[in-house]
Amino acid sequence: MTSKVASLFCGCGGSDLGMLGGFNYLGKDYKRLDFEIAYAVDFDSYAVETYNTNFSHPAECGDVKDIDFSALPDVDVMIGGFPCQSFSTVNPTKDTNDDRANLYKQIVRFLETKRPKYFICENVKGLVTLQKGALIEKIIKEFKAVGYNVKYRLVKAVEFGVPQRRERVIIVGIREDLVYNYVYPAALYKEGKYVPLSAVIDELAISEQKYYFSQRAVQGVKNAKNNMKRGLWQDLNAPCLTITSHLAKTSMNSRDPILLVNSETELYRRFTPREAARIQSFPDSFRLNKSEAKSYKQIGNAVPPVMMWYIAQALQEAIKTQKKMKKESISLLNFNKLVEEHPNRIVANNQEEILDERNIDFSKNVLVSLVKQDNIEQYLDRSAKVYYTGKRFPSTVALNKLYYFMPYMKNKGIRDLYVIKIARVGTKQEVHPECDDNDFRLVFEIDYVGQLFEDYKPIKLDIWRTFTDTTMSSLQIKVKQGE
Repeated sequence: MTSKVASLFCGCGGSDLGMLGGFNYLGKDYKRLDFEIAYAVDFDSYAVETYNTNFSHPAECGDVKDIDFSALPDVDVMIGGFPCQSFSTVNPTKDTNDDRANLYKQIVRFLETKRPKYFICENVKGLVTLQKGALIEKIIKEFKAVGYNVKYRLVKAVEFGVPQRRERVIIVGIREDLVYNYVYPAALYKEGKYVPLSAVIDELAISEQKYYFSQRAVQGVKNAKNNMKRGLWQDLNAPCLTITSHLAKTSMNSRDPILLVNSETELYRRFTPREAARIQSFPDSFRLNKSEAKSYKQIGNAVPPVMMWYIAQALQEAIKTQKKMKKESISLLNFNKLVEEHPNRIVANNQEEILDERNIDFSKNVLVSLVKQDNIEQYLDRSAKVYYTGKRFPSTVALNKLYYFMPYMKNKGIRDLYVIKIARVGTKQEVHPECDDNDFRLVFEIDYVGQLFEDYKPIKLDIWRTFTDTTMSSLQIKVKQGE
């Protein structure tokens, strides 16, 4: 079965080509994978132009911050190489207050809205070390908070047949209700066996003079040799250094790799756009932008398609072996049947008991339940009087034993305690008049009791990661143990 993919920050399509497969690079066929791009978007109109030249499915030009994700088609996978300039090792400032540094939050927003089964994010090596690792841990925490098991690894493109020493952080997430089974692909090449730069350079001496550095530039570097950042001419028998997005402006005294054409005459040149694309593992069939400057930028910002192909292939294998949690062991409440069995629609009634006793009884059962974002305000100000469970409430919860209720706040946890007066069957129409009158839900009529904890405490939700049914004393143990 083909999995549908949404591609945020798609650029010219390096990740997307890797996800799809079906291309040839250096004489090797990278087979078509079981993925289909259902939606792609990027802010750069020139990158979108290149993307739409190479793919049958169109990419949209737009700012992800302005997109209503709820209106997009449902997908199984989200991929996104969120902008990395703020995290790059070549960025001297590494300002995490830069707006670009917070664009990962749009991925969080997408995950929370669309709930894809899987996601793959890519970023620069510097993300791991920035703020001594605190930044990536923060990002991972936010991904986990919206319901995903997450892992990350530094992946070297050179270990997968790409003639470039490019290292990227690959973050993989799988939704919590699925068995976590993703395994990163094993390295195929080792030091000394890497694909050399010569594999993608047809000839050193080319006819187009615009790619050559002037003798004046060469002499200037020689005069300021002590100030050179690197000796950046590349050994053809080894992989190339990382291709960057600003090759169009590269100089002899820059951090960008260049080619030594003739050592005797001290003749140097920059890579052509096509050579840069080959170094990034784009096939020659991939059509570049008409503007060379735009091509350099797009290729330099791209994910190497071959590296991404192996990452995607590993996900494909995970999907094949992926097994959903056996929901048949946790059957759903039949709300229509409850209505028939309880004409007055009251399933459990604690009103008489709670009027006499308002002290917290730690032997009683408590339901911890996720509160949706659109209902959160009434729980923050403690004015909530009812809680609607939604259609997917497990039958394993004994309603006649429930006594307390605690709302679970995303990114926070639990704090406030409510008493359940009545458990009854109601309709969503009670709060949303536009809804179907027969859209039955389980409703808890509740009253605020007080704060059980001084501040919010994290806790793992058990039943489909939405509910936890336990006793008050057990709950305290779970919180204390960080469960």
